[in-house]
Amino acid sequence: MKRLSLPSADREQIRYELPMPPSVNNMHANRPGIGRVKTKAYREWITEAGFMLLAQRNRQGKHKRIDGPIAVTVEAYRPANKRRDLDNILKPLLDLLTKTQTIKDDSQIVDIWARWVDEGVPCALIVESVE
Repeated sequence: MKRLSLPSADREQIRYELPMPPSVNNMHANRPGIGRVKTKAYREWITEAGFMLLAQRNRQGKHKRIDGPIAVTVEAYRPANKRRDLDNILKPLLDLLTKTQTIKDDSQIVDIWARWVDEGVPCALIVESVE
């Protein structure tokens, strides 16, 4: 399989600027007699980030859901005094793309890049169609 490169100027890109998602370790909690439930922090993040993503996505007019293969790049602002694993923020971001119907399903993702950045928005999510 051919390895894709970082975002390319010749492919269509959509960039979303979002709040930092909760760690995958803080997305769910076990409730006796109920099972796994979304934490309050995760539910609040889904609401806030979902509205932000939809507003940015629809700024240019009506959005059509992406049904084909995509590449995703995540640029996250590194927390100053907090240890955090970069891979633990991927799941909530990718699930958000599906929940907002930006993509059909996160199984469409054929390439993922993630990196810490030292300045900028808390979290940038770049989505590209791959043909």
